[in-house]
Amino acid sequence: MMHHLCTYCDRGYAARMRCLYESLQAQGEPFRLYVLCFDAETAAVVAAVRDPALVAVPLADLLAADPDYAAVRATRSRVGFYFTSIPVLMRHCLRLAPEASAMTYLDADLFFFGPVSAVLAEQGDSSVGIVPHCFPPRLQDRLIHGTYNVGWVYFRRDESGLACLEWWRERCLEWCYDRPEEGRFADQGYLDEFPKRFRGVRVLGHPGINAASWNLGSFHVDLSGGQLHLGGHRLLFFHFQGIREVAPHWFDPGLRTYRQDLAPDWRARVYLPYLRLLVAPQARLRREHGIEPVRGYLRVPQGGGLSGLWERFRARGVMALYRRLRGRLLFCPEPPP
Repeated sequence: MMHHLCTYCDRGYAARMRCLYESLQAQGEPFRLYVLCFDAETAAVVAAVRDPALVAVPLADLLAADPDYAAVRATRSRVGFYFTSIPVLMRHCLRLAPEASAMTYLDADLFFFGPVSAVLAEQGDSSVGIVPHCFPPRLQDRLIHGTYNVGWVYFRRDESGLACLEWWRERCLEWCYDRPEEGRFADQGYLDEFPKRFRGVRVLGHPGINAASWNLGSFHVDLSGGQLHLGGHRLLFFHFQGIREVAPHWFDPGLRTYRQDLAPDWRARVYLPYLRLLVAPQARLRREHGIEPVRGYLRVPQGGGLSGLWERFRARGVMALYRRLRGRLLFCPEPPP
């Protein structure tokens, strides 16, 4: 069965999108991954793959297909507009693929260690599938960003699934900003309403689905029979949110944001293998498309005065040096050309 999937990225995440695509390819199951391309460079990266399984959706096409979406563009920051795009993209992709019985959104920084079919088996015949953050007790304050994570969202083409998708699209067009406010947060906070408002919503509680930096402290990762397992459950996909190349070849795994250190098993079996795969497309994209890796900590604090200057200096230089000295950064050089 063909898996119909979609994601979005700009040039800064194009290498991660390639890793996502290659991880799907490695599972040996038929799929089609639609990529909303926010710039011409990303569209060129998709075209260069020359695989019908990877389909570019230029931003201009999505704007033309949904005038309401185009109308809010001027009211959103770049990041806020990206967040606004997900339900719009999913509805558009269902129209592009009338044969698809469902559409699944994937964040571009996901990586599959197991087949998509195993995740879909957890959903069964549900109309909507969402994944919880599974925050540990020390991170309950993070619930302000939503109980569920938007890294995987599934809608079946049935009455309840389409109604939920349309409701989400309308809410994101009304309000979608990169801040918590009145129980909302970007596109993600709305997911809390799905089980309350719609039938057939399934919460995927399998530990190996959307394992991520904010919940990895709950499990050790073990290798058995050539497969990675968490607490006896196969690792199906990992969400590499927060990884930053803060200096050439030096990567911050982004765990300190969640008050978590990188355990040796996670370092050796998950993070370093992913980084070794990531640096190869980064080097290729630089050579073939002129796309330089984005380095440093993103979303550098803004603001005036001495405090603002200090925060920007700290984020751009001191933090990386400090974490490198503390052994919290991972070294992963690019392969030779």
